Amino acid sequence: MYNPRKINLSKDTIIQQAIEPGKIQILILDGDEGTAHVLEAPEHGETIIQTIKGGLARLD
Repeated sequence: MYNPRKINLSKDTIIQQAIEPGKIQILILDGDEGTAHVLEAPEHGETIIQTIKGGLARLD
């Protein structure tokens, strides 16, 4: 399982603040919880996002 990093959201948060040069990242915006998470994409393969009752459960 990948370890997503939680991003603190505010009205002044912009996407450029979460971007790291040279990395491909996956951004998950959770409208139910009002949170955002970011994780680094694998170099090869696929990423599976699993949810339970509308919430983030696991990333593979």
